Amino acid sequence: MRLLLLLILALPCCSLFAQQSVSYTPLLNDSVQLSRIFQSINSGYLADSAAIKGDNKKYIVEIYRSRRDDLRKMFTDNSFFYTGKINTYLAALTGRITAANPVLNKLNPRFLISKDFIPNAFSTGEGTIVMNIGLFTKLKNESQVIFALCHELAHLYLDHSNQSIRQHISSVYSDDVQEKLKALNKQKYEKNKELDLIEKKLAFSGRRHSRLHETEADSLGLILMKNTVFNVKESLACLAILDSIDTDSYPTEKELPSVLTGAGYPFRAKWLKKESGFFGVSAGEEIKNKDTDSLKTHPDCKLRIRLLEPAVGKIIMINTALNPVDPLSFNELQNNFRFEEIQYCYDSRKISRCLFLALDLYKKEPGNIYPVVMIGKCFNRMYENQKLHNLSDIVALPSPYRDKNYNTLLEFIQNISLRDMAGIGYQFLQQFAGKYASDAAFAETLTTATTHFNAH
Repeated sequence: MRLLLLLILALPCCSLFAQQSVSYTPLLNDSVQLSRIFQSINSGYLADSAAIKGDNKKYIVEIYRSRRDDLRKMFTDNSFFYTGKINTYLAALTGRITAANPVLNKLNPRFLISKDFIPNAFSTGEGTIVMNIGLFTKLKNESQVIFALCHELAHLYLDHSNQSIRQHISSVYSDDVQEKLKALNKQKYEKNKELDLIEKKLAFSGRRHSRLHETEADSLGLILMKNTVFNVKESLACLAILDSIDTDSYPTEKELPSVLTGAGYPFRAKWLKKESGFFGVSAGEEIKNKDTDSLKTHPDCKLRIRLLEPAVGKIIMINTALNPVDPLSFNELQNNFRFEEIQYCYDSRKISRCLFLALDLYKKEPGNIYPVVMIGKCFNRMYENQKLHNLSDIVALPSPYRDKNYNTLLEFIQNISLRDMAGIGYQFLQQFAGKYASDAAFAETLTTATTHFNAH
């Protein structure tokens, strides 16, 4: 009985110790495999460019090259994962789609996971399909991931990206537009006004075709998904998530005063004051008459749900499941990706976003040392850049077009002084000095923060 009692008493201590010491080690990439993938992409670009015919070939090739170069930059910036665990799981997911839809075999698609925090997935048109971890972490199950991937496969199968390129080039270099531009060149007055009208007409045409492509990709994506063992009803749930995915959940205005109040450096209300921006508009205010749905990463989701619902309702599901591949790996990757998006933002110098994500993780896991260290690192980095007068290189500016919670953090950063950055960062870390003193990353971050603080 005494032994049993000792074991019971020991359990909370073990649990508490594990919670306090938990951290995260960023995943290591296979750079050789990533290099081979880009070589394949480049070979595809060369083949696609050589196959283009017609008068506008030069302009289409230029866009293809730009598309290739954008992907090259992502590889150079270490934006993609290639690890055994991630790629094995991704292959298991996507293999279910391609095995159930032989019509996709001729596409020979390649699937990549990006470290980007933006909640998006996209097809580049030459065979590459990318899902950002910012989207993966927001989805609730494998079936929702599969619908997002089927949607992008549909874009690829229907050649939407290349169609859009050809449509754009055809419009810009059409006889009608070129005649208008020649006439405009001879015009003395209101050239800018007339040029704006031409640009708006071209932009509206492109946007209309793009939105039509989204509904087409939803329909074909649903057909591709229907042939698998995944739950097709989750297509609607996925779209519902996309409709509100740009809203940041961290309650900045409520949380910051308590999180960033140190014993010797109390939080000041003026740090959250909303400054007036250009034309007297505060960054926290909504600009009148703006099309808020058009500003979303995924516009028209409510309409897309209404259009897709009848087709989903007609599908009879037999032997389907929400997570038929590997729910444990799904949950593990979702957890890992929450840390990876923070690390990627820090490594890619998106420090204000890194701080926002780290604060959110700190709220959810207050016993985890990783967000504590990253919050400290962000203040150290902001201090160093502010001292060199280049804070804007790593911190975004407030804007009426951003989510209000992230915008509040940006207002806060603009309102604090160089001395404040040193004081807030130091006092935040100092409260954990006893608990995490033995952690090398924490000790190094606190030492840097102490140097900054003592300089004032």
